[in-house]
Amino acid sequence: MHAADVEGPGAKVRCCEGVTLYHWLVVIIASCGWLFDCMDQRLFTLARESALKELLAGDAQKLADVKAYIGLATAAMMVGWATGGIVFGVLSDKWGRVKTMVATLLVYSGFTGLCGMAVGWVDFVLYRFLVGLGVGGMFGAATTLVAESVPGRFRTVALGSLQALSALGNMLGATLSLGINPGQENFLGQWSGWRVLFFVGIVPALLVVPIVLVLKEPEPWKKAKAEAASGVASKQVGAMADLFRHPRWRRHTLVGICLGLAGMVGLWGIGFFSPELISTALKEQPVEDNDLIDLRAIGQALRNPPNPAVAHIRNRLRPEVVQQLAESAASETSLRRALVAEFNRLIGGESLYDARAFASVTLKKSTQNLIEQLARTPSKPDQMFLNRQLLEQVFPGAVAELQKTMDTVRGKGMFLQDVGALVGMFAFTVLAAAFSRRLAFLLSFALCFGVTAFVFYALKSASDAYWMLPLMGFGQLAVFAGYSIYFPEIYPTRLRGTGVGFCYNTVRYLAAPFPYLLGWLSTLIPFRTAAMLMSSIYLLGMVALIWAPETKGQPLPED
Repeated sequence: MHAADVEGPGAKVRCCEGVTLYHWLVVIIASCGWLFDCMDQRLFTLARESALKELLAGDAQKLADVKAYIGLATAAMMVGWATGGIVFGVLSDKWGRVKTMVATLLVYSGFTGLCGMAVGWVDFVLYRFLVGLGVGGMFGAATTLVAESVPGRFRTVALGSLQALSALGNMLGATLSLGINPGQENFLGQWSGWRVLFFVGIVPALLVVPIVLVLKEPEPWKKAKAEAASGVASKQVGAMADLFRHPRWRRHTLVGICLGLAGMVGLWGIGFFSPELISTALKEQPVEDNDLIDLRAIGQALRNPPNPAVAHIRNRLRPEVVQQLAESAASETSLRRALVAEFNRLIGGESLYDARAFASVTLKKSTQNLIEQLARTPSKPDQMFLNRQLLEQVFPGAVAELQKTMDTVRGKGMFLQDVGALVGMFAFTVLAAAFSRRLAFLLSFALCFGVTAFVFYALKSASDAYWMLPLMGFGQLAVFAGYSIYFPEIYPTRLRGTGVGFCYNTVRYLAAPFPYLLGWLSTLIPFRTAAMLMSSIYLLGMVALIWAPETKGQPLPED
């Protein structure tokens, strides 16, 4: 690499000098490959709870431990991610970056679609593992292609943008969930909402067309490949063992693993459980005035119960409320306030469920599952959630559905979390280019540690989610821009795909137990407490920076 290609004092002015249309196309197409990859990941994080609740139906014990199964499915994807990252990382050094992108794209999009066809938790977890293979391979191939294809002084901006634009994929997934509620039953005929979301995940396979027609293998890779084939090069291309043979590459690899582990556990083991955090926070949300959508229908049903279920609810009301229902002179405002207060009292009290009374009502599958779960594992929040669902179904269409509210808040909250992530990744890129890679990592890990613990402690309402989750997304995803920038800068060409894949994906083997650990811990201690304890993983990344080399202003290394 020429000296003019590296970052220097005038890099800000000259960063786009010499950048051609093809260079822009490389960045755009590679970014789309990772963007749609992240969209499929977001669909999973938003749909997994609804999916597993349906797939575990009929087994009350497993249903009670649904968070553990969510952790298991997430862990399976992370193991697949790690495996795919390593295998496809080596293959990208042997096959080429472009061919590897095609293969990984077809794998992650195809198996995302198959998740929508799952018939039980076992095949669902298997599909998530196979999706992970493609997800892991795409990142290494895309970042390495960009790092080797664009001019050096444009590299930081290009790689930082690739990672930052992945937030658009997350935002797209969150937006899709607002139109296709994961918890909705019979969204399109017989299909549940979560199944339809996974079917949408097949669409990114169309990106294969521009990848094949536009992209070409970078010159540094072709040169290293030719030298290895002709025997000119004394060292093998894509030899994973070489990451540990040479002291320099060994130190870089160990530092990369520690940096990657801190961010990966923080995001996948804690941060991407924000949908479950929202569910936990909103389960006990009281009925509000505007939740009584059709007050007249509720009042009429309570005055003249059309079925035993409504009569059962009426018998639980206080006498003065029943009297107020009978008075024709009662104002709508006073009646609304009385019923809101009374419904909240019933929701917070003993179970409203009575098998004989509710035999006349066709309860939703999710409600039936919750009844079975509570019979085996009593829980006050779940009891309140069941009572709310029973009221909603006794007065169909007249009381707002809390599950729909949860799905909406989760979709909007995750969208805003991704907006924060987008800003955070660009902020990291600016810091890394203006100051240093190590300082940018240090500030990001410190922010992650404080913000993650705070959000899991303090988020209690929908309004909290709308400002806290963007803050958490800003911190947790900022470091991922650092991985895109930093990992390709610490390895020689012959090991770059292998090294990036190894650092970014081996940590997933180490991080894979943590989602399951969080789910398991939440059965022993409060879910919030477990997440706050696990946020201390960010300290590992801060400590690892002691041995991390600074790469700002340096050419890509070679042997």
